[in-house]
Amino acid sequence: MTNKWHARLLTLLSLSVLTLSGCPEEEPAQEESGQMEQEKQARSETVSESDETETQEKDADYDEGEESGEEVPEEDEVEAPVSSFGNQENVRYITADRLTIRSEGSAESVELGSLRKGNEVRITDEIKEEDLTWYQIEHHNLALNEGWVSSEFTTGDLNDLHQLTDFSDEERNDFFASPALFEDHTVVAYYGHPNSEIMGIVGRHPVEELLNLVTKTAETYDALLNDKKTIPAVYLVYGTVQPGGEVFKMDYDLALSYIEAAYERGILVYIDHQMGRHHPTYSIQEIQSFLRYPNVHLALDPEWRTERPMQEVGHITGTELNEVQEIMKAYIEDNEIQGTRQFVFHQFVEKMIRDVEAASSDFDPVLLVHNTSGWGTPEGKRATHDRVAEATNIPNKGFKLWYHFSDRPGVHYDRPLMTPEEVMDLDPQPGLIIYQ
Repeated sequence: MTNKWHARLLTLLSLSVLTLSGCPEEEPAQEESGQMEQEKQARSETVSESDETETQEKDADYDEGEESGEEVPEEDEVEAPVSSFGNQENVRYITADRLTIRSEGSAESVELGSLRKGNEVRITDEIKEEDLTWYQIEHHNLALNEGWVSSEFTTGDLNDLHQLTDFSDEERNDFFASPALFEDHTVVAYYGHPNSEIMGIVGRHPVEELLNLVTKTAETYDALLNDKKTIPAVYLVYGTVQPGGEVFKMDYDLALSYIEAAYERGILVYIDHQMGRHHPTYSIQEIQSFLRYPNVHLALDPEWRTERPMQEVGHITGTELNEVQEIMKAYIEDNEIQGTRQFVFHQFVEKMIRDVEAASSDFDPVLLVHNTSGWGTPEGKRATHDRVAEATNIPNKGFKLWYHFSDRPGVHYDRPLMTPEEVMDLDPQPGLIIYQ
């Protein structure tokens, strides 16, 4: 098994270079270029507040978020790992904060990597070693998609991972699972990482205070909606890109604490993955088990799908958007998950979405949402939204706004912040409104 693993790992690594064309940016995108420096500071702050990451940011390695503009030859995309365990037998969840994966069913065998709490795996074999049982597992995070873990740090019942909530409230679940949820409601969300003020408003308030604030913000839109109402939401940056395209993952218990608190209030949660060097299908499978919670929806951010974060803007393709939706659809159906689930992706420059015309919105119960990102003046933001609106094959649109909270260098914001009336005047009118 060890020789086989090394061979396949070398093959995977040989495919792992992602490159982008150096298309010239339009004027609204030039305003956005500072976003990468702001996010660079946010990533440094997120790293410093966690003991789990081994990666540290070095400011000297970056150029203030500006792109070189030189043409980069495109190479083959990373091969997409195909694995969605769905409702198959022998699915289990990791209960340890970080669990070592080994090459054999023995504590003395080679370490292949690790899994985080809440990760979903499938058992393919098991052996007993004295008083311990070892499971051979399959999991998309591994280069080999297989390895061995100790059974004592796994559970077959997702409920064992819950802290306080059993997610069985029938009235709430009927609301979250309503087929017309997004036809009848506009979502107003607060964005960020709980451990970082710079990454957004989520990190500037305790969770209960945050939920009160986003509820009040949502209510300001209610008077502007004719036949609709609003739903508040919390938008969590679960996977944050680090130097070299590696990804720092939010602690599972931290993410779950927001999901639980929001569930009790009838509030949605978005789990966002920034991908880095990884393929979109790989990244969506890292977070798809969060769909087991009735109020959770998923998102990917193409800006950070790159091995050179803060140096270039990443991308996703229309075909990849379809592949992600196929995986989500299969997972939802296999696990009999109720309701429509949104899949959100962001754009502020044209190069972020290649071949957007290939993207389909026909993966019900997955609802594809094309979100206008970018900070700056209202005029620039409207121009960006107009360009996003040209992708009529994706009719559901979102819009992102940036609060001012600091004048320190590198922290960016809308100048001025558009009013709810101005946001509702956008064409097409956004069904998802995000405040960072």
